[in-house]
Amino acid sequence: MSIDQAKAFLQELARNKELKQKLSDFSTAEERMQLAKESGFEFTAEEFNNARSELFDDELDAVSGGSWTCGTPCESESNKFSPTVYG
Repeated sequence: MSIDQAKAFLQELARNKELKQKLSDFSTAEERMQLAKESGFEFTAEEFNNARSELFDDELDAVSGGSWTCGTPCESESNKFSPTVYG
């Protein structure tokens, strides 16, 4: 098991809409972990959480094809917490 497997699974979810839909059909972490395992990815819940955090911090732009920016001055109250994705 490894964090690399968890990262690969997250990247596959970003590319594979069918897999993402299957994952959203499950309501428990155990079911979701089983789907990941059946899809060829093996990792622990802790590794998944660490990978998700690292992916968000380091690689989300590359996976999503965009970047988070504020379309108008970020200091304004109406835009403070509603970033726009540009891709």
